[in-house]
Amino acid sequence: MGRWQRYWFADGGRYGLAIVRIAVAVSVLMSLARLATHPQLVAPAGIYRPVGIWMLFGSSPPPAVIVDVLWVLAWAGTVAMLLGLASRVSTVVSFAAAVTLAALSFSGSASWSHQYNVVFLAQLALLGGRTGDALGVDALIRRLRGRQPLDVAGAYQWTLRLVQLAVALMFVGAVFHKLLHGHFTLRWAFSDNLRHHLLVRFDLAGLPRPELVQWIIDDVWRYRTAAVLNLVSQLAPLFAVIFVRRPLVRAIAGMFFVTEVIALGLVVNLWNLHWLPLVAVFIDWDRAIARVAQAFGRTPTPSAVVVAPHMPRARQAFIGGFVVLDILTAFIPTLDRRLNSYPFSSFPMFATIRAARPYDQHLPYTVIGDHFTVTTAKPLEPYAQAWFDHTNRNLHLQRDPGKLRARLASILAISQQRYPWFGITGVRHHVTLFEAPAYPAPARFAMQPIAITGELTPDGNLRTVLGRWDGTTVELRPQHVDTTGARLVAYSGERATPQELAATRTGETFTLAAPITARPAYIVAIIGDTPWLVTSKR
Repeated sequence: MGRWQRYWFADGGRYGLAIVRIAVAVSVLMSLARLATHPQLVAPAGIYRPVGIWMLFGSSPPPAVIVDVLWVLAWAGTVAMLLGLASRVSTVVSFAAAVTLAALSFSGSASWSHQYNVVFLAQLALLGGRTGDALGVDALIRRLRGRQPLDVAGAYQWTLRLVQLAVALMFVGAVFHKLLHGHFTLRWAFSDNLRHHLLVRFDLAGLPRPELVQWIIDDVWRYRTAAVLNLVSQLAPLFAVIFVRRPLVRAIAGMFFVTEVIALGLVVNLWNLHWLPLVAVFIDWDRAIARVAQAFGRTPTPSAVVVAPHMPRARQAFIGGFVVLDILTAFIPTLDRRLNSYPFSSFPMFATIRAARPYDQHLPYTVIGDHFTVTTAKPLEPYAQAWFDHTNRNLHLQRDPGKLRARLASILAISQQRYPWFGITGVRHHVTLFEAPAYPAPARFAMQPIAITGELTPDGNLRTVLGRWDGTTVELRPQHVDTTGARLVAYSGERATPQELAATRTGETFTLAAPITARPAYIVAIIGDTPWLVTSKR
């Protein structure tokens, strides 16, 4: 038996696998409860994008009856999995239904968030495992029939270690991407990066900063120390994967896992409490149970039927395929998006360095974001404005008028359902510059809307001039906007002031006197006193 077989097919783990089955089922149930609060699980046809398994079923949203059936299967399968009833079948049913529902929740976005991936990767790793040989209805039925409990040699650890790998790679991959963005230096930690990430996370969305965040962001050594601790706690689970036979090392790694999950909630307001049950995979439950039994003068049941180890090729192929795909998607940037491999995913987790070069100096920071102005019967309250600006972020990246209209229509419909008392009838999106002064000045963003991307009016029309830019040719493609007298300006590089563009005009086409080389660059048409976005390049 080689190292590969010894690692994956070690003895023991029957109780541990049963406990991990229960923990993963609890995590899935918590995920389903969270998904059930989603205001619009399936995106409208105009903006629907098939994610993961939905690629096999075309580019149209699924019928409502299919979604309803998936909900029934997901809840029923997960409860059966929790109870250990027909464990293998129920785990498959639960995974298939729940992961397709989770994928649907991102069908209206250009990419997916990561709150569910690790849960379903852990559940996927359980498929085919002997999760019902203890602590479940399957084991109880076997006992009631007078049959001895099963303890199959070499049949449990491969599943446990695969789940542990899936859980650990989430945070380990995050560390890798942070180092990658810093060219494998510690620039991510030893710069103003975390200060600016916190500004983007809270101030950019108009969210109040928690007291802990305020305390961290006000001092350079606090936010740099917090960044270092983040790297340490995210790297720790790797040692559980390496030292699988060291229960204390694994338990410490689990402690860091819990610490990081809670810290993400406290520091960046990403509360993913449904991850917490997954800490069960870092505990050597069989050893712990044996020691507790010994302390109470009890010995394990001697009547377990021990079956000779069996390592079929299909099982080894499943392990190999899972490991390869999980590692590749976790570490190769954007591979998961190109493959559309949900739930297999990278986990960058704020890996972008939000600081200006040179990183060892305190410099102002500028970022492009979103701001909405809304046509209402009564003024919006700050909490509703924060919902528009934060929940619907990244619309500033959209340059397709058709998709822009569909997104604005979806935002309008959801906002009318969510906040009917404001009498919302129209919505306008602005590409916006946010600039923060250099430390030690107070960490605050100054907001400067630079151009209107588009406006959905109360009569349902889209107003926009989104067009095309190729070299020195800029073409306006106006919809319900009179472009008479339009002139062009550009916001380029890190500058927050526009630059007038010399150009000749023929119809809706402008020919620039000189090309724009700085990046990013945003070309804006000034029509009257109103700036309209034409296009951009990053």
